[in-house]
Amino acid sequence: MLEAQLGLLGPIASRAVRIASYLAKLRSAGKDRFWIGSFEKDPWSTAATLLLWRDNLIAAGWNGKPVGTGRIDDLAAAEDAGTALPLGLADRAVQLLKALPTRPGLRLTRLKLAERRALLPPLWLRLVDALEATGVSIDQHEGCIPAVEGFDLRKVQRALAGEPSEALEGDGTFVVVEADTELVAAEAVADWLAVGSLEERTGTVVLAPDGDTALLDHALRARGLPALGLSAPSPWRGALQVLPLAFGAAWRPFDPRVLLNLLMLPRPPISRWAAKRLARALRSEPGIGGAAWVDAWAEIEARLLEMHTELEPKDASKKVGAVLAEWRTWTDVGRFDRSMGIPMVEAQAIAGRVGAWAMRADAGRNDRLLLAVAAAAGAVVDALTRLEQEVVPGLLLERIVGQVLSEGVANPDHVPEAGGVRAVRAPGALWSAAPQVIWWGFVGPGERVVHESWDSNEVKVLEAAGVILESSADAARRIGASYTQVLQHAAERVVFVRPALLRDEQTTLHPLAHQLRPLLEGAGEGVMFKAERLLREPDVALAGRLLSRHAIETGYPPAGTATWTLPAGTAAALMGGRSESATSLRRLFNCQFGWFAQDVLNLRPGRFAETPGPDQLFGNLAHEIARRLLPPGPPPPMGGVRAAATELFEALLPQIAAPLLQPEYAGELSAARELVPAALEALVGLLHKRELEVVGSELEREGSHQDLALQGRLDLLVRRGPKVAVLDLKWTRSEKRYREEIAEGSAVQLAVYRAISVDDRAKGTGGYFLLRQRRILAGDSSILTDHPIEAKRADTETLDMVAGDWKRWRDLASSGVLVAAGFDDAVDHRPEGLEFEAPKAPCRFCDLTSLCRVQVETI
Repeated sequence: MLEAQLGLLGPIASRAVRIASYLAKLRSAGKDRFWIGSFEKDPWSTAATLLLWRDNLIAAGWNGKPVGTGRIDDLAAAEDAGTALPLGLADRAVQLLKALPTRPGLRLTRLKLAERRALLPPLWLRLVDALEATGVSIDQHEGCIPAVEGFDLRKVQRALAGEPSEALEGDGTFVVVEADTELVAAEAVADWLAVGSLEERTGTVVLAPDGDTALLDHALRARGLPALGLSAPSPWRGALQVLPLAFGAAWRPFDPRVLLNLLMLPRPPISRWAAKRLARALRSEPGIGGAAWVDAWAEIEARLLEMHTELEPKDASKKVGAVLAEWRTWTDVGRFDRSMGIPMVEAQAIAGRVGAWAMRADAGRNDRLLLAVAAAAGAVVDALTRLEQEVVPGLLLERIVGQVLSEGVANPDHVPEAGGVRAVRAPGALWSAAPQVIWWGFVGPGERVVHESWDSNEVKVLEAAGVILESSADAARRIGASYTQVLQHAAERVVFVRPALLRDEQTTLHPLAHQLRPLLEGAGEGVMFKAERLLREPDVALAGRLLSRHAIETGYPPAGTATWTLPAGTAAALMGGRSESATSLRRLFNCQFGWFAQDVLNLRPGRFAETPGPDQLFGNLAHEIARRLLPPGPPPPMGGVRAAATELFEALLPQIAAPLLQPEYAGELSAARELVPAALEALVGLLHKRELEVVGSELEREGSHQDLALQGRLDLLVRRGPKVAVLDLKWTRSEKRYREEIAEGSAVQLAVYRAISVDDRAKGTGGYFLLRQRRILAGDSSILTDHPIEAKRADTETLDMVAGDWKRWRDLASSGVLVAAGFDDAVDHRPEGLEFEAPKAPCRFCDLTSLCRVQVETI
């Protein structure tokens, strides 16, 4: 207000911009300064710390000139170096101090102080004195209304004012509510407010120093009371993350997880439907340029053309092309080496793109979150400019973005609702009398006292130069007074609420609690209240009100059981016309309940946006290399196989397995660069040795056996004369499981592949090719090896077992019964005549345990 009246208004720079500007000034000040050692290791943190020191000096009266001590004179050299530093709050206040005596136009005539004048911070005390010198009337606001004499609250007020302390009786005017958790504390406060009438609630003030009443509001709404609406600023709001993720995706090696997180934000920078298509492609083939990625963009283009059918084909194509070009800029990733840094103009372009997106997305609606994103992007551009360097190191860029976002944004959807209770964030916000005060979250550490940065000699020199720094004792006294003022402004009742756990952290005592401790020793029963009493006592007295709770009829979710009943005819209708895969059949033989839920009903767990693990990625790479390396026909010559496989490995790596390029997978990637080409070379060698011809790879096939309809994808189908064989490629660390499957005749996958790979003219077998071990595992009479594994039964017998067990389980489901295999008594409900044994650990890899409730604790 003063700046506006005196014509001193100007742009307010963010802290990140000021730190960047000060960093450039420190660099320009030379290398013989006291900060140089720290500056060379971490320039941003050094500049941030020294800027805080400098601002405190300015607030204390320093004029930026040398005073005769080394460190302060070095800071004075920085003041004169480089370009001008954007004004901070202290600079603006000092500018006002200089202008007040000489500038006309001041329309302020009277100022009333909510806090005691002697307790104002030194800078603001100087400003009040300067206003008074210009003729402004300075008055003290007397907002305190003493509580009724004889009551506990009045006794506490007197004790904090320095009078002799008196024993507290527990009359409910001064209460400390202690709770094990914040949740129970919220229940107690909400119950207390709900018991009172509207008249009794009117004027109540809730002090929430952490600025967040979300949990308390949830409890209030459950009782039909209006929400207080305070929301703590957070840098993790979805739209705010567009800025750091846009920079994160620019680094090389490209990390698909960063782009995946960008696309899965609640507000992605491209249309949500398009972002979901690209996210699906990244989950299946994490990289840029693979088949899934190309297909996703083709689908997006087709969808956009469908959305513009009202336009002429030429105009539609032009409009769609412009949209695609804009969207593709967000996936132009992995361009800059992190160790080398990013050119400043490129970094500014990324931030500018984020800012432009936020403004377009806002479209004049004044969305606080989107406007904050635009402001943050602008601050990044400004800070980068003030660094005055052509290339920005990766760490420094992250510090800038982190600093810009550090203040965060409050939840724009969490707003206060009309009612008799209001909430404030800081003790100083309560400057007038309130009948009832609830201090929500009465825990430490409270406001921190700024650490003194100067030694005694430097303080003496500064004082001689007229620079008076606030001592730690004075700061502590001022902060403590703001706490005690809360009690002095309460007229009827004060309730302190202290949870022992705040979220997942143990709390500490608030500084005011230490002052109150002598008063609480030996206090009456009504002074200290344990919130957990509400959970075990039907009626409890809290702060002058009786809180009653009554038992209600409790409904419990269904308990886990081995058998589940289906409505008549439901299963038969759902299973009609189904064809099974090797995967669905293995799931059926493991757990009928899981098979029905996932394969018949198509239930899927909620999926977090994540990419496959390294083993699956190496397997995907090997499969794709094999597909490209082995077209139908005779196998390629052995001479160039390893080189060709290596070339394909490096070409496909950033397209379908880019996470493997990250540093944490360096060891595994180095080993795989040898293992995968060697495995493909061994595979081609096997084809030559066994005189096998490639029929095809990644083949979609269908078939049947008895009444069982089958379908699947064959990794590699080979032929020798009239005989065919399926090679299933596995990237596994152990061969034990697959060897045992073949030996016991329980290899469901090989049996299914046999059924869908043969016809009337061909007889087929199957086997596993273990890529890491470069070894073939196959059963008797296989054309794949001269050293078959002796099996208890042939593939045809296994296939008969599969079809028989499938029919028995299907008939049981058709009768309306499902069996959940994880329960101890599940074996008693299995159909008679099953060939495959009951699994030993059916729930080990299952996502449905909360549905069948096998691992849910019952009451």
